[in-house]
Amino acid sequence: MAAIGLIESALRHGQQTLLLGRLRQRHLVPMAERLDGCGFAALDVFGGSPYEVALAHLAEDPFARLREVREVTATPLLCLLRGQALVGYRQLPDDVVDSFIAETASAGIDRFRCFDPLNDLRNLARPIAAVLEAGRHPEGTLVYTESPVHDLAGFIEIGRGLATLGARSLCILDAAGLLGAGNARALVAGLHQATGLPVTLHCAAVTGQAVFAYLAGAEGGAAALDVALSPLAGGASLPATEGVVAGLRGTPIAPDVDERRIAACADALDELMPLYRAAADPAGWQVDARTLVTQLAPSVQAHLRWECETQGVSDRLPAVLLEIPRIRAELGFPPLITPIAQVVVTQAVYNVASGERYLTVAQEVKDYLLGLYGRPPGPVDPEVQRLVCGGEEPLTVRPADVLDPMLERARRAMEREGLPVSDPTAVLHFVLFPDAAAALLRGEARAERLGDEAEAPTAAETGPPPARDDGGQGAAAAGEREPRGDREPASAPGATAEPSEAGGRVYDVEVGGERFRVLVRGGAGPQGGAAGPGPTRREGGGGAGDGDPEPVAHPGARAVVAPMQGLVLTVAVAVGDLVRSGQTVAVLEAMKMQNDITAATAGTVVAVHVTAGAIVSRDQKLVSIG
Repeated sequence: MAAIGLIESALRHGQQTLLLGRLRQRHLVPMAERLDGCGFAALDVFGGSPYEVALAHLAEDPFARLREVREVTATPLLCLLRGQALVGYRQLPDDVVDSFIAETASAGIDRFRCFDPLNDLRNLARPIAAVLEAGRHPEGTLVYTESPVHDLAGFIEIGRGLATLGARSLCILDAAGLLGAGNARALVAGLHQATGLPVTLHCAAVTGQAVFAYLAGAEGGAAALDVALSPLAGGASLPATEGVVAGLRGTPIAPDVDERRIAACADALDELMPLYRAAADPAGWQVDARTLVTQLAPSVQAHLRWECETQGVSDRLPAVLLEIPRIRAELGFPPLITPIAQVVVTQAVYNVASGERYLTVAQEVKDYLLGLYGRPPGPVDPEVQRLVCGGEEPLTVRPADVLDPMLERARRAMEREGLPVSDPTAVLHFVLFPDAAAALLRGEARAERLGDEAEAPTAAETGPPPARDDGGQGAAAAGEREPRGDREPASAPGATAEPSEAGGRVYDVEVGGERFRVLVRGGAGPQGGAAGPGPTRREGGGGAGDGDPEPVAHPGARAVVAPMQGLVLTVAVAVGDLVRSGQTVAVLEAMKMQNDITAATAGTVVAVHVTAGAIVSRDQKLVSIG
């Protein structure tokens, strides 16, 4: 048996899961230089949620970070891509995928690990082809999960499909630490026998069984294991590099690495940890065997707690935990990995909070059922499909097939805003995360302070926990909504607040490419301010919220109300319109999710209480139907 390779992942996955991706460029680059020469098969340094975090929170250019890392190390560099969604949360057109991969290869990445949250091979075909076109190594990745529609034979078939697409190696991505020793050995051996490709294991340490899976997988023929230096290992992260090296010492598969140099690197990284205490969540390091039952990676659990607090149902967490597997089954048993995990969790909270299942429907749930994320692994419950989507038929083609090219439209939008378009990576930043990219390009971005410079930010300041890609991506809920069709890319809907002499706060809001200045008085949200979460409601009662116009009597009329705080993106009806049950009357944005607010009964619109751009509180009237 040959020595097993180790892929050091502290600089991407480790800091993503335990430090919310906050590792600064000035620390990242010297650490990469120290790791060079340790004997690692690769360094995992790019992609995932740290890309967004670098732009939005560190005021750093992700590609500049990568180029500097490339300059100081000869070790092969690896990045993680969410298939056709790249480092975002929605499928992207092929021109964006091709450009992103070409630029990433040019900046120094050797190995592209490509996965799809639903294991839909259609979403991996173009990324793998683009990696091959760039002359780099595509690693086809299958997301491991357990359900009635998943088994080892099915995963091996996915491996065959990845090999057919052109993958040169395979990775088993086990984001929640579900893979036991027996399945690890069988799956590694089966994949290698079926494809002849080398197989890497990536298992979260959170359940405590990853080291057993690693040993069994190595004995079954794994070519490499993902590990992380001990200061950023364990819990939501990976098994510790030093522990794996020591555990395999004296065996035929002992990795050929420099243990003294690795220990020195761990010491250097440990010295940096006090600087990041504001970003470090102690719960991230914990072993939590309950994950074997819930299948929720630690960051998804953090998102769940945040959602429950936002909706005021923290005391009903057991009910939400029972609702999650029920929704997962109705959606065809998708793996609970970002962004699908956040979509399922959010819908579970909505169902419990509203007291009626699917009364409030997240737009992302509807998009999932319409096939915009890809093909569900198993059959979808037909009644839920009908309830959420009505007569709309799901896609039967690859989601990206219905997307128009985006790069040229993005360049035009940037030119209108006075942003430079000569650098193709700047255009990519703008396509993926327009607000953060625009701020960086204008020189307006401000980096968060490190833990030794300021107190940790409050939950109200940070919003939902970042969604971490490999299952729990530290980063936010289900992500930015990408421009589709012939719409120009614009800043993601949102609001920035400043004090107002009139009492209250003034918000600069962008909706559908139009900018509004909105004055909000009173306590509509945290610190007298604003928008929190907001989903879709089929209908409900409830009185007027703060800032409602003087109510007009409409005998027998029923109000459609906002299920929670949020930003009104669209009012889809006008007074006098006839509406049917289930018809969308408004679209509300909150927690980076767009939600259709729908009518529960048919009738005539007798009053519209809000306009696009308004920030509404929970139970505030939107429209009345008589």
